[in-house]
Amino acid sequence: MLNISNISLSKQLESCHILRPIGYYFIFLWIIGTFLNGLVLYILIRNKKLRQSSTNIFIGGLLLADFIGSCFELPLPAFSLIFCRWIFTYTGCVYEAIITYFTGCSNMYILCLMSIDRHNIIIHSFSKRIKNIKRPYVLICCAYLLALFWTLMPLFGWSTYDYEGLGMSCSIQWAGRSFNIISYNITIFIFVYFIPMIIIFITNIKVYTSIRNRWRCNTTNRDSSRVRLQHQIERRVAFTISFIIGGFFMAWTPYAIFVLIRIFMNGNYFPPIMDTIPALFAKTSLMYAI
Repeated sequence: MLNISNISLSKQLESCHILRPIGYYFIFLWIIGTFLNGLVLYILIRNKKLRQSSTNIFIGGLLLADFIGSCFELPLPAFSLIFCRWIFTYTGCVYEAIITYFTGCSNMYILCLMSIDRHNIIIHSFSKRIKNIKRPYVLICCAYLLALFWTLMPLFGWSTYDYEGLGMSCSIQWAGRSFNIISYNITIFIFVYFIPMIIIFITNIKVYTSIRNRWRCNTTNRDSSRVRLQHQIERRVAFTISFIIGGFFMAWTPYAIFVLIRIFMNGNYFPPIMDTIPALFAKTSLMYAI
């Protein structure tokens, strides 16, 4: 269970003239993110033909996590920003942190799985492989379960959840100096961020290289409409995946860098606003899979 003594009390938000407009922006993200993620997910569920592609199934896994985040996570920091203080008690803090953390972890793992899947499709496109359309669903469930594992660990005593920055959002306790907290933070950075990031970059670089080399080497059939169409489809899918991955890392990397600094440095060197802005920016990742 959580050690309540390790949790800071709700902090009064500062810099209202900066944070209140961000709160209204989060209201906009909440409405648009919930609607668009829900709409695209509904279209994907209703259209069986779209679900014949493993890439689309993985995107559906991202959409589901983002819909949960948009619908149930964003309202809490949005209204807290508008009121310039956390208004949902510590229970609401833990709830918001769990949803945020689960969404971020599951998206990272699904992006990793999607990159591996595209790598196998492009690199081994000429090998005889039996198409197993159920496999992506199993892998997505595994990603959700692994994300849930990391999310629940603070509830059972490995690290803890706490207010962050100016107190308008909550997350893992990053600034603690106990072995319990540091060991958890380092573990999740390795297994939730660094290893999946390395796999994502390596597999996508190999995909882009393979698509480029195949087009350059295929000089005899370049004028074939079928070959040109296949090349355009591969490039279009690669661009879409790159946009989703790029948006996710663009949103989360500033927060990850600052958190990594906080793990090894005294947080008193940084004003609370520097904790708050990267955390808020990371929440915009809920929009990039749409």
